[in-house]
Amino acid sequence: MNINNDITGDRIKKALTPKIVAIVLIFVMIVTAVFYVSVKNLNSKELLIWYITTDTDNCFSEDALKLINDYGREKGIKKVILTKRHPEDTYFDASMATTAFYNCDAFIMDADMAQKYVEMGIFKTLSYDGDGELLHADGKAIGILIDENYYLLINDKTDIDLQIIYDIYDILVRK
Repeated sequence: MNINNDITGDRIKKALTPKIVAIVLIFVMIVTAVFYVSVKNLNSKELLIWYITTDTDNCFSEDALKLINDYGREKGIKKVILTKRHPEDTYFDASMATTAFYNCDAFIMDADMAQKYVEMGIFKTLSYDGDGELLHADGKAIGILIDENYYLLINDKTDIDLQIIYDIYDILVRK
């Protein structure tokens, strides 16, 4: 018995019916769209800052927040999220050890609160060379003074360019 494996035009026409061609094209379009959206979202990051305070007032002016978001978009950051957290919430410590430790890019908190979390190794040693007063722990600079009580500290796990965070600090100080 002899089997003919030749690829001919007639065999291709029989195998590739319009229905099969349409299904293949739709599949290719869907896969392309999924990869396009995935790659686009990989390139646009969010910067998450936790503002840890017992104050109930707005932490920063709307102008400062607009400037921060505008600056972030210029640098490829989709959105800068400034979230206020109350340190006396029931699950605050658990949130710091999980959500904040793995997802936050920076923190704004007072010196006592910062010292409480130094042992977690959560804060990046700073290389800031601006005018801000630095907060030190274990002989390392870990925070930059924003106002009389609060410091900006950078999460050691952030993948955001440090210069972007330092520039946001400069915007917040000018608020």
